[in-house]
Amino acid sequence: MKKIYFALLVVFLTVNANPVSGNPARPGEIQKFLTMLESSSQKHRIDAAKLITRSGLSDPGLFNVINTHLLSEYNLHPTNQDHIDEMAWMCKALASSGVLEYKTTLEKIALTASSTKLKRYAQQSLDLVDENAENNRIMRNSSTSDSGLSPEINKYIGMLQSQKQKLKKDAAKSIFRGNYTEEKLFDVVHEELLSDYKNLSLNDRNGIDTMAWLCKALGSSGNKKYSKTLEQIVKETESQTLKRYAKKGLEMLD
Repeated sequence: MKKIYFALLVVFLTVNANPVSGNPARPGEIQKFLTMLESSSQKHRIDAAKLITRSGLSDPGLFNVINTHLLSEYNLHPTNQDHIDEMAWMCKALASSGVLEYKTTLEKIALTASSTKLKRYAQQSLDLVDENAENNRIMRNSSTSDSGLSPEINKYIGMLQSQKQKLKKDAAKSIFRGNYTEEKLFDVVHEELLSDYKNLSLNDRNGIDTMAWLCKALGSSGNKKYSKTLEQIVKETESQTLKRYAKKGLEMLD
């Protein structure tokens, strides 16, 4: 397995010496994932797959490694649940590329895997490839890109400004769990929260959950200039859940 990764890593570095596609502005992140995928620790490999699934990357060097790993190992230990879990996460990571060519691999695993569980996850991943292609386009939207911000921050801004609640929520979760200080990023969180919370239906549990995560993300800024907005939400929203999380966001600003 190490030899496979090494060979593909050489190809990857050669391609990215003069990048024409993929994500040339994020080589450090890609290299980190490649190192994790090469690890002898199964946990590190699975953690890499989980992170890649949310990354919005489509770099061929990275996903060729995952593709090769899957094809060579998906039926290697069909009764080992830890191995099946790793392969399932690799299927999800491969699908996250949004690259249509990888459908062939996922179709093969869905049809020929010895594990019923792995067949199911391969099929689920296959069904998500087209959606992920659109999501990745949104994350890399050049119209929202700011040359003064990192590719990672620009990715989150694109997600926050999309019309897809899942992308907004995923961005808010990552911002809350991260250690970000970029005021422009939190200004976008603030704008999206302020424009969306009034239109929420009390029956829209997913929408309320998304707004709750935006409150937590805004609170993680530590910037008191956002206090008035969170206070406004506490006062005006009819959702007890959103009211509770707006209060938590306020507490984080104190």
